Amino acid sequence: MSEPVVIVGAGIGGLSAALCLAQRQCPVVVVERFAEVREVGAGILLGPNASRVLYGCGLGEALERVSAPMTRVGIGADRGERFVEKEVEEQADAPFRMVHRAQLHGVLYEAVIQHPLVEVELGLPVQGFEQDLEARGVRALGKGLTSRWGVALVGCDGLHSAVRTQLHPGEVEPVYHGYTCWRGITSTFEHEGFSRGMLLELQGRGLRAGMGYIDEERVYWWATANAPQGEHDGEDVIEDLQRRFQAFPDYFRAMIAATPPAQVLRNDIFDRPPLKRWGEKNVTLLGDAAHPMAPNLGQGACSAIEDAAMLAACLGELWEDGATPQPEEVVASSRRYEAGRQKRTATLQRLSRRFGTIGQLEHPLAVWMREQAMRWTPRAILDRQQAAIWDYRVEMDSDPR
Repeated sequence: MSEPVVIVGAGIGGLSAALCLAQRQCPVVVVERFAEVREVGAGILLGPNASRVLYGCGLGEALERVSAPMTRVGIGADRGERFVEKEVEEQADAPFRMVHRAQLHGVLYEAVIQHPLVEVELGLPVQGFEQDLEARGVRALGKGLTSRWGVALVGCDGLHSAVRTQLHPGEVEPVYHGYTCWRGITSTFEHEGFSRGMLLELQGRGLRAGMGYIDEERVYWWATANAPQGEHDGEDVIEDLQRRFQAFPDYFRAMIAATPPAQVLRNDIFDRPPLKRWGEKNVTLLGDAAHPMAPNLGQGACSAIEDAAMLAACLGELWEDGATPQPEEVVASSRRYEAGRQKRTATLQRLSRRFGTIGQLEHPLAVWMREQAMRWTPRAILDRQQAAIWDYRVEMDSDPR
């Protein structure tokens, strides 16, 4: 067996990359800093652009057991008026679903650890890497790490990536967007005002709320508010949220009430500007390590899954017919992967930032203008915008030359 690809980080992006590469007969070692692989968080929108990749990896049946289909999407105002509501076209090989982040992570991890070409090493925080391209390749560095070398290294270690820090020393810190986000999952939920299959976002004055079922009983909801960076909740987060979002429909406030307080997460929203260069030689980046984006389009995890498919399309071909990849081939394939992803991810980063800026408008006149724009924008334009995000296919763009 040839030397493996070393993946730093066992989050959704890292595990997706490991699975996609292994299915192309590429040996993989995943190095994870936590001693136990687990994912925190709330819900994830799994758009067709991402589900197409995971279903292509054979995970369709497992995902359908732990997620819920989205059949309609809508956007409206805090008072409940819906400006846009449309049916989602069902695609058997690329459905639109909502899933708990931990459930998606569990499905990926189970598939990865069962694959004979993947090895997962836990409890090993990576602090950087060492390259010796001509002789040995590249290896991850950190306390307790073995001297295992690989043909390539992929930094999938998130917003504060150690791999990115070494590749781009002196880079500015992540940029705060000016608003914070609460996420929660109801214990159970039933309300005549909100039906299953609906993905809905409502926008008010400096406030937004979104919601959708993640299974037959539970709803994932999120809420944003303009706030100073680092602000903390009071003793009763449920009461605080009810007060902040009192202008929103009763079904949304019922979702907040049906959520155990300990299950409410709060995070300030950050991103980074798009990078002109992701990696160097046989080291590259993937997911939030490469292109962290605000969650406004639901494309953070989806774009990482797209990355994984593109990485496998570019690197995986080097292992065809049992071949041993040569250093110059690995470098060339790494740059092909980056070239095939940079425009797409930079566009998603900018769109996510812009959507959030517009959604968080607070002045009454600005809010009125936003609502008029949503009322009168032709449906065909909205359809094209959504198609540009959800209809993306990695296999159509796997060779950027």
